[in-house]
Amino acid sequence: MSKEELAGRVIGITGAGSGMGRWMSEDLAACGAKIACIDLNGDQAQITADAIAKAGGTAVAYQVDVRDKSAVQGVVDSVEADLGPIGSWINCAGVSKMVPFMEMEESLWDLTIDVNLKGTMLCCQAVIKKMLEHGGGTIVNMSSISGREGSSWQEAYCASKFGVIGLSESIAKEYAADNIRVNMICPGTVHTEMWDRLKYEYSKKKGFEPDEWQDFFENRIPMHRLCYREDVTNAAIFLLTNDSAYLTGQWIMLAGGDHME
Repeated sequence: MSKEELAGRVIGITGAGSGMGRWMSEDLAACGAKIACIDLNGDQAQITADAIAKAGGTAVAYQVDVRDKSAVQGVVDSVEADLGPIGSWINCAGVSKMVPFMEMEESLWDLTIDVNLKGTMLCCQAVIKKMLEHGGGTIVNMSSISGREGSSWQEAYCASKFGVIGLSESIAKEYAADNIRVNMICPGTVHTEMWDRLKYEYSKKKGFEPDEWQDFFENRIPMHRLCYREDVTNAAIFLLTNDSAYLTGQWIMLAGGDHME
């Protein structure tokens, strides 16, 4: 993989304060990229940026609510002022909660759609404006295995992640001639802080103990393991670099064979 291609590149990553967003921030910084660590939780974003700096990398933390258009535009402007022209962007900010459909409150639907889908749209709008000025760039939007197949108790999350795929494919087609590539990563089950919370809801849904969730998935997934940190990072590096130069509007399914098309 062309990791050396990332040296000096400015990459904005939302949801950088935890989970996959933090992993990619740290790992791409280790490739020499300059990382804008963006998160609703500014303290967590700063922890990620500090870890990158301690390891010898370059990162700046930003607190922003991706549902706020003016805040998103402001952070994009700040990133370019602090670090330079944005070359790549990863939309990883997201929320998820499992609840039976008839018990789902309208507020949960609105929050999930607003963060996962609207937030991705607003960030893409803001960063594409800059990329058009700079002659191109690469965007990776995080969808999910739940963006390709429905799941009970996850109607809002699935709707948002299906939406991310439709949005990304449409943007990719519109800006392909402008040297802007937009692709997606669709992880299956990844052990992050989000799953440390979801395991209680999922175990209730499936009827087993919360601490049995990982064994459940490892037995079900054909590769008999969860999606690892390096699986996510390697997919991101591929999609951000010229190793995928003729690829746009596509998704990579990181599910160990749990979902195939």
